[in-house]
Amino acid sequence: MAISSPPEVDVPRQTSPRRSGGWLRHFWQRVRLLLDGDDELLVVQNRTRVAWYVYHNYHQLGIIDAGERREFHLVKHGELSVRPVLDGEEVEYLVLPLTLKVSRVHIYYRQIGKEIEVYDMHAA
Repeated sequence: MAISSPPEVDVPRQTSPRRSGGWLRHFWQRVRLLLDGDDELLVVQNRTRVAWYVYHNYHQLGIIDAGERREFHLVKHGELSVRPVLDGEEVEYLVLPLTLKVSRVHIYYRQIGKEIEVYDMHAA
């Protein structure tokens, strides 16, 4: 008696249903932005004497001048970063993670000791 094995059949992969983070969630975030939802409002206040470029996930949102306060409507995820508007000098970015809990961001200056000057960002 011969032993036969069942023929190999290609089984299609099954897809899983979309969970949170899918296109429907993205659609509702866009609707909230268009309707000026308060949970997507971010207030950035510059408490320094330097103007800063403001970025959200590597997209430039604009420039905030010294002592200025600006409001941005955006999807609060990823990172908010700023860099000073300076010509010809090597500059560093200040980076802050964004969540829905963040409603205000302050850019400020402080001096540590006699020789160290520091710019920083604080979420409130």
